[in-house]
Amino acid sequence: MRKTACADTPVQPLRGKQLAVLRAIAATPGGLRITAYPSAMPLLVEMGLVEERPASHTAHREGRAWFLTVEGRATVKAYGADES
Repeated sequence: MRKTACADTPVQPLRGKQLAVLRAIAATPGGLRITAYPSAMPLLVEMGLVEERPASHTAHREGRAWFLTVEGRATVKAYGADES
């Protein structure tokens, strides 16, 4: 049975590192540093699960960080926030 975020919205199929990245972003409310996971982010952005947004300069000197989209949050919720 395929996991779904809502009754009619299928969840994107993810592999280990992609799911680990989404969980890392979910665990960082202020946004994940923009230089984190450079090989995984382009695909997650293309899938619509992650976006780059302005962030606090005190937390992120670049002034930008990675955040989950609404679909990204639903995906993390469907898969679970941790590995258990």
